[in-house]
Amino acid sequence: MTKKLLVLLTLILSSYILIAQDTKKVLFLGNSYTASNNLPSMISNMANSTGNTLIYDSNTPGAYRLMNHASNTTTMNKINADNWDYVTLQAQSQETSWGQAQMEAELYPHAATLINAIRTNNACTLPLFYMTWGRENGDVNNCATIPWVCTYEGMDDAIKATYILMAEQNNAQVSPVGAVWRYIRANLPNVDLYSGDGSHPSLAGSYAAACTFYTMIYKKDPTLITWNSSLPTTTANAIKMAAKTVVFDDLNAWNFTAYFDHTTNNNEVTFTSDNEYENLTWNFGDNTTSTEENPVHNYQAVGDYPVTLTVTKCGEEHTYTRTISIISLSVSDTTINTVKIYPNPVKNEIHIISETHPLINIEIFDVNGKLVLTKNNNLEVIAVNKLRAGVYFVKLYAKNSNETRKFIKE
Repeated sequence: MTKKLLVLLTLILSSYILIAQDTKKVLFLGNSYTASNNLPSMISNMANSTGNTLIYDSNTPGAYRLMNHASNTTTMNKINADNWDYVTLQAQSQETSWGQAQMEAELYPHAATLINAIRTNNACTLPLFYMTWGRENGDVNNCATIPWVCTYEGMDDAIKATYILMAEQNNAQVSPVGAVWRYIRANLPNVDLYSGDGSHPSLAGSYAAACTFYTMIYKKDPTLITWNSSLPTTTANAIKMAAKTVVFDDLNAWNFTAYFDHTTNNNEVTFTSDNEYENLTWNFGDNTTSTEENPVHNYQAVGDYPVTLTVTKCGEEHTYTRTISIISLSVSDTTINTVKIYPNPVKNEIHIISETHPLINIEIFDVNGKLVLTKNNNLEVIAVNKLRAGVYFVKLYAKNSNETRKFIKE
């Protein structure tokens, strides 16, 4: 009886372990930055150390650009060879720091072509951009014509902005390797991320890239990784902690699968989302929600509102949050028939007279939406001498209505 019970418990435990394991299939498309130190194999070793599995393939010819991959038969055949969980896209190390006009012609269209091919093969595959890094001392070869790449910081800023833009444009995710490198450069100066050419990754640089990819692919804490390659334990652990800080602790910052855009007209905001989804929910940050695809929302007060879009796609939930700032309501700068506000601009006292609706409360907000003054008695004359100079909004409450007007404090 005891032996049968032990066997049963072993089977249950084995089933639990199998369920807990996470297997991902990933295709890596890039060039020598991805091939250096066999990055896919490093990620696989990390996954194995945490009880997970990575099934992968790659196409990484040296110096390849996204335009080369977009017309490469091997790349397209590999995209169509399986139902990948992720396909990673790494551009040539310099092209993501060039001027906008050149990238609009030579980069963005080819990124879109590749992502269209990926989604045509399998709508549930998630494109994952490989955000690279600025060269150790900037891009000397392009410095004369592209001044912002003359330094590491300038080149790195440009690369980061480009990868995020491509992810936004294509509802993709980003593996922010460059952001982890920047954190390590600032906080772990003894860790040398570069090989001798000041461009390609050293073993530590590839290890940092692998930790970043592990975190984005599995959405798991990289400090759980026990495989350190041949790095000293203290170095490997410091790199894992950097990836946790930059990536795992802020996963939604690198996920643009639920990305949306908006246009603002005073307090009326039109939201647009180009997503394929099973379910979609908007939270407008003012205790209201919507399930419309492209809603129009009217805010009732100035202020900053964290708007969150949540979409469910292929059984996975993705969220994206953006702060919407309302700095004015749909009002005129001049007085209207029912309310008179004077003087405007004002120095010390402002007079507010309602000709048709007795006022019961008045609130004054600054341009950031902060309530700076409220009054519910002696409403017609309000002292504003203690307010700083600037633009303010006064919200007037009557029994069955409210209005908002703008005034300037001198």
